[in-house]
Amino acid sequence: MKNLLLSLALSLSVLSATPVIAAVPAFSASKIAQVKIKDLSFKEVMRKFYNGQMFDIHVDYMEDTPYIGLGKYDDTGRATIALMRPIIQYKNTAGEDRYLIIIEKTQVTDGEIDSCHICKATADLYGFKKLNNGLFQLVSQTPKNVEESGSNGSTGLYAEDIKNGLQPLGKNLVGSLFTNFYMGQGARDEWWKALHLSENDFINVYYVGDAGSSNERYDEDSPLYYGYEGTLKVLPNNTTYYPIMLTYKGEMPTNDDERIEHVNYSKVVKFNPIKKAYE
Repeated sequence: MKNLLLSLALSLSVLSATPVIAAVPAFSASKIAQVKIKDLSFKEVMRKFYNGQMFDIHVDYMEDTPYIGLGKYDDTGRATIALMRPIIQYKNTAGEDRYLIIIEKTQVTDGEIDSCHICKATADLYGFKKLNNGLFQLVSQTPKNVEESGSNGSTGLYAEDIKNGLQPLGKNLVGSLFTNFYMGQGARDEWWKALHLSENDFINVYYVGDAGSSNERYDEDSPLYYGYEGTLKVLPNNTTYYPIMLTYKGEMPTNDDERIEHVNYSKVVKFNPIKKAYE
């Protein structure tokens, strides 16, 4: 059951580790560098990247979050809104200031965000730097033709989690490690994600590994209860992508869910730039 829930959770998770790709264009730093805006306001970002797609819409309980409608209402009365998460400022490996913009796109019905387990959300990410003339220049972004789905009406890209997980993930790569989770049938499953804030490639988020699970429908003294945690550690080694060591401790179900065993072990995963995945 645990493996079934985790598989479902990952299929709904934000920014899939194996995204559906439809002829993603090659990354061009020179083409991306042509994009400049006067500031990083919601108004300027939306006009630059979503011009001609926007319409006015009202959503309840969104007074503190800038948002706008995208596209048009469908036949069922649902619409897509784009909202802007707080800007994340960070430094690249050269110590230069960078600014991460997250535009989340989610579904709305009757003035409320759809928030069921299978309700999807997507996100477009943009990385900027500030020029000497005060303008902001694009340095990278997520691919245009990648479907990046979340659940519960949100992508799970929370600014505080991303900021807390910021660190070098490669010789010339800054990124963030954070967890997502899914709850269902009394169990909570978590997994690690890696956000690559590349400047010579597209920005993207990848599945790293299991981050722990607990079967909270049972008391801890029940033979059916299990609970374990999965921690990680980046292993800097002067390579393009640093290996990551995952360590598991606690009571874990076997792959066939036939037994629950005490575990205490570690494994190392490495990023495969051809497959675009940690393995």
